[in-house]
Amino acid sequence: MNQDDPPFTFRAVQNFVAAVEASSVTRAAHVLGTSPSSVSQQLASLEAALGARLIERSARQFRLTRAGNLFLEPAKALLDDVGAAKVRLALADQTPPLSLRIASLEELDATVTAPWLLNLSKRFPKASLSLISGASHENHDALSSRSVDMTLAVDTVAKVDWVERHPILRDPFIRVAAIGTEPGDGSAPMIRYEPNLPIGRQIEAHLRRSGQAPARGFAFSTNQALFAMTAELNGWAITTALAYLGTPLAQELVTPHPLDTPRFSRQLELHARAGALGELPTMIARDLRSCISQRILPKAAERLGDLGADLAIIQNT
Repeated sequence: MNQDDPPFTFRAVQNFVAAVEASSVTRAAHVLGTSPSSVSQQLASLEAALGARLIERSARQFRLTRAGNLFLEPAKALLDDVGAAKVRLALADQTPPLSLRIASLEELDATVTAPWLLNLSKRFPKASLSLISGASHENHDALSSRSVDMTLAVDTVAKVDWVERHPILRDPFIRVAAIGTEPGDGSAPMIRYEPNLPIGRQIEAHLRRSGQAPARGFAFSTNQALFAMTAELNGWAITTALAYLGTPLAQELVTPHPLDTPRFSRQLELHARAGALGELPTMIARDLRSCISQRILPKAAERLGDLGADLAIIQNT
């Protein structure tokens, strides 16, 4: 390469992949925490270094050129290889600061998130750790767009080759009802999760398989709102043991009951881009299982009794 040629930089590759996965320079800038003009400059620099137009972009269109399609997979592999190399350095104590971005679930915020992250910071004192909480499908989208490095999600997320999965917890579904009421009362309304959420779809599919069709009414996207309305309307709902144990004030709003249908459960997993972080996801999944065992499982025995028997750690195989 001639020393007068434009430089090929890792940062430019990051901007290219972010722009492609976001299908927008503006959205890529938001993911990367920079400005659209900076992303555009990095894309222009990369195209100059490669001597090829990678993206056709205008106010009306954003699409990869043939060269862009050819370069995309090697670009992703480069980002993942560098990420894995940084992790190997971190594990060998020979690292510049490591940045980890994790998307979690609201069910863990009140009980597990803080001690889990503190354990990580002790293991990697130079690491910068950030965490967002969201619905499982939103976390999957964040992993796909590379706005996070790892996510906690449930097994209803579609299995794809580019994701490595580390099982964490089997989380059984239970019924809850307003304190002092019984969920079997035919006049009591059922309060639902939003049907566009994975948990909502899983519950509705189970009800259909069981031949039940409770009248439709209120539907919510958060555990706290679901439990509050259940209490307010003297109603009942189907949720999970983890949601009940991990939601502040849940005990003051609803009481747990067994299902009147066959038992079913969901599986909590840690997801990462396959091979991008080396052994780090395995280590972090192990730490998470330990925190859940210490912080949540004892509460299950105390607050759920026999209902919590199916709440169980899943060891990686």
